[in-house]
Amino acid sequence: MPNDPQRQNPQPGRDLQQAQPVLPGQRREPQATQHPQHPQRYAEARAHRVMDRAADAVWREVRDFPALAAWHPGIASSTAHPGNPRVRDLVTTDGIRLTEALHAVDDTLMTLEYGFVAHPFPLTDYRARMEVRPEGDTRCSVTWTATFRPAEGDGAALAAQFEAGVFVVGLEALAARGRG
Repeated sequence: MPNDPQRQNPQPGRDLQQAQPVLPGQRREPQATQHPQHPQRYAEARAHRVMDRAADAVWREVRDFPALAAWHPGIASSTAHPGNPRVRDLVTTDGIRLTEALHAVDDTLMTLEYGFVAHPFPLTDYRARMEVRPEGDTRCSVTWTATFRPAEGDGAALAAQFEAGVFVVGLEALAARGRG
C-alpha cells in the first residue's frame, strides 16, 4: 500500500531483532535479504561465538560503546564523540575512519544496536546488533549481526568482509580476554 504509515516510517533494527543465531560450528553464508519495510534488497553479515566467560563480564565490555578498541584488535582507537557518548569515532588499524551511533541498549536482554553515521563503504542503512546470552554461570554466546543496503550488487562480498574481518576477529578477541 503506498500510503501505509509503516512503510513511510521504518524502524531501524527491526529486522535484526528477529535474527536467529548461527549455531556453534555452523557457517551461514552472507546473503541478500528482502528487508520487510524496503523494496531494495539488504545484505546480512553474521558471526556467533560461544565463550568460556560469564555473560555479565562480556556484556560489561560490549556495552561500553566508546571502548571498542579495548577489546577489538582491528580498532586502533575508539573514543566517545565530543558532547555525545552515544556516538563513537573509530580508526581501524589500517587507517579507516568511522563514526557510529548507538541506537538502543537493553541491559536485561544484553543487546546493543548501532549504525554507521560516517564511513567509506559502498552501502547505506547499516544497522548492527550484538547479543550476549548466558550459557550457564561461566559461559555465554555472543551473536553479532548487521544488515545494510549495498550500493551495487547483492552485497555478499562486503558482508563476508564484515564477517571475517570485523565480527569473527572481534568475537575471538573478546573470548580470549577471559583466558589467561
